[in-house]
Amino acid sequence: MKSSLILLPLPWTTRNIMIMEKPTWRPCLPTWVGSSRGSARKSYYLFLRFLFCVFVIIIVYITFPFTTPIHHTPYIPPSNDYQIHGKSVSDEAERHETLYPLHPFPPTPMVLTEEASNNTNRPPWLAAIISSAFEPERRMLIRTTWIHKFQDVVPFDARFVVSNPGPQWVEILQAENRTFGDLIVLDHLQEDDFTANTIKTIELFRYLINHGFHYEFVSKLDTDLFLNARRFWDVYLRPRLTADNKANITRTGIGELYYHNDLVFLHGSMYTYTWDIIEELVQLQDRFRVVTCEDVLAPILLLKARRMVNIVNFLGSEKFDYLELDSRGDGTPWARQATHPNATEHALYGDNPIAVHDLKKNERYLKIADAFDKDGIKPMPPGSDLQWASPWMLWVDFWHALGGTTYLTPRVKRIPDYFYSQSSDGDWIVDGIWNLGKTKEGHQERDA
Repeated sequence: MKSSLILLPLPWTTRNIMIMEKPTWRPCLPTWVGSSRGSARKSYYLFLRFLFCVFVIIIVYITFPFTTPIHHTPYIPPSNDYQIHGKSVSDEAERHETLYPLHPFPPTPMVLTEEASNNTNRPPWLAAIISSAFEPERRMLIRTTWIHKFQDVVPFDARFVVSNPGPQWVEILQAENRTFGDLIVLDHLQEDDFTANTIKTIELFRYLINHGFHYEFVSKLDTDLFLNARRFWDVYLRPRLTADNKANITRTGIGELYYHNDLVFLHGSMYTYTWDIIEELVQLQDRFRVVTCEDVLAPILLLKARRMVNIVNFLGSEKFDYLELDSRGDGTPWARQATHPNATEHALYGDNPIAVHDLKKNERYLKIADAFDKDGIKPMPPGSDLQWASPWMLWVDFWHALGGTTYLTPRVKRIPDYFYSQSSDGDWIVDGIWNLGKTKEGHQERDA
């Protein structure tokens, strides 16, 4: 068998070389340059897709509710085990023990004498500040700020309410009370965090009744709250008093309604009750013996007894948590131009501020106090359209504009609609116990 040899033309033959076109010169780039450009382009498109997905999620979140409303049975309090600083009340109650002997506190200027028991010269309003016996510095700060500013122009008693601090602190508190005469010592209670956040306020009410005190209005306040007592008196209390300083209303609470854990209650940083409610809450506590968070004790007692209280609700511009990030950034407490004055948190704005809360730092408390004098809040300095704004507030403004957050929404507007009902005469009722009157904002007509 013969093998055949096939000759293929070589690429470098003379003919091929003559007809070969001159190659076009192109720069030689490293391979990683092209791949890098491609990766950047892919990353860019992936980022755009991610933003689009986030936008869709936000729209769906805002438009459609994902939780099923849960509401407790009418007139039966929710079975929630409320917490104090992350610890359940029931667990803390089981572990709570008396750490020192609770000896009766020695006589002080605040012990009522028989001569004073008729209450004839007593102001109609008590401002009771719940305080720890171990914080004399904060009490001094409050005495020298809003109490000092308003005590000569508003008829009120300001008293600091402390528990029994133990034998080592007795002489210190005695000396303080001899100087200022403004302490109420609940000597049957141990001074600790659990007691302060559960039964201390209701035990104050019991103390007032048992010791013969009587006020038309009793306010409970926290130590991190600055009170514009002048405006509170002018707007909320004086219109609800007769010429002889007797309350012309009954069964009324003044404060800021707050929704939390399937319950609506007056926010605990400040609220006020007429004297008949003070007496009723003590009677109901004797009947039901409830141990829970101080803020929710009143609504739980009212639900159990099926009692109703008329509510005068603060505006968001009147009672709020002070937010430093909402200020102008110039060292003053005044709000920026783009503030939300009815939000739960903001800086000082306008003439309305009454109860400014969340002032735990002394420097911040003094800064707020400096914005007030005996006539109330000072005129707000004019602002500039080109004011500093923190990135956080710009971010919150953006979400608020989209309706994606309740961060700037007044507390009363956070109450779910299913908590509301209307009585036969058209009053709005919240949870069967809070009567807000003709508007959901709560008796904001001001004329009692």
